[in-house]
Amino acid sequence: MKNKPMYKVVKEYILSKIRKGELAAEERIPSEKELMDLFQVSRITVRKAIDELALEGYIYRLQGIGAFVQKPSSKIQPVSSKLVGVFLTTASDVLSVGILRGVEEYLSTLDFHPVVQFSDDDENSEREKLNRLVRLEVAGFIILPHLCSLSDETLLELVRQKKPVVFVDRTIEGLEYHSVQSDNQKGAYDITKHLVEVHNYRKIAFVSWESTKVSSVRERFRGAKRACDEHNAIIHLIQIDKQQIKDLHQMVKQFDAIFACTDLLAVEIISHLQTFGFSIPEDIAVVGFDDRPFSEFIQPKLTTVRQYPEKIGERAAATLISLLAWNDVEERVQYVPTKLVVRHSCGCK
Repeated sequence: MKNKPMYKVVKEYILSKIRKGELAAEERIPSEKELMDLFQVSRITVRKAIDELALEGYIYRLQGIGAFVQKPSSKIQPVSSKLVGVFLTTASDVLSVGILRGVEEYLSTLDFHPVVQFSDDDENSEREKLNRLVRLEVAGFIILPHLCSLSDETLLELVRQKKPVVFVDRTIEGLEYHSVQSDNQKGAYDITKHLVEVHNYRKIAFVSWESTKVSSVRERFRGAKRACDEHNAIIHLIQIDKQQIKDLHQMVKQFDAIFACTDLLAVEIISHLQTFGFSIPEDIAVVGFDDRPFSEFIQPKLTTVRQYPEKIGERAAATLISLLAWNDVEERVQYVPTKLVVRHSCGCK
């Protein structure tokens, strides 16, 4: 017989105390920390239990104080929809698939179901897909935004009205709201520190397809710059489009290393430089960010920063459920830790 999920154990513990009268109406339930210590479980497990109790109308929360037993006469109505709109980048993208897996796994245990729409880089199509989710009357939204999202009036209106929306992977200037992201700044700091401390690279080019209006790009550059400032190294931001990569070998001649904002860009840079006779890492080091599956199979193997998209998806789903249960969540931005993965493209053997 399959073991009962621990969040169910925590939930039933609280519920039994309410039903036995050990926790009376308006009485504060044990804190998250007390429940974590009592059952030796993670915070996300405890939150899943209390969020489900809140959705079912057994408890309510006072911000900054705690959760309390709801009066039977004022028991809230459960949410009307069990559908969650999920809007991500293309279905083949490893990051999006990982996020979706984490979202689906968390939601399914609470009997919520994701309705997925994928971006196709067409502004009008994206607007129609988001409107489709609105027409389905989904309970809330989990969205990976783009710069073109700033012109999407439907999305802007959802944010203005403080509807249950959680952004994943990044935010866009003008669309700051509840979000779950990798700790991009720390990851970028770690890999840049490795370049300057271990290899003594003094001139680093930070190369990105996107502008620093995108939070992930901005935070990665900030982390890299902080590491360079601490070690008296120089970093220069280079934003390029698809056409400009043909001239990149001219732009980076004076640099010791290139920090590509993503692994996909790092691979394009390595391929381009090798075409022009550059030896990587002997002539110039190249590192990335993401740890895509191909990163350990290219030549040279790519030094990068590992993200955990399933954890991003899980935490985003947990945040959305908390928004549905409590109408607000204290943490506006939540960060998922990253990990430095050292291979050969930085100069390590």
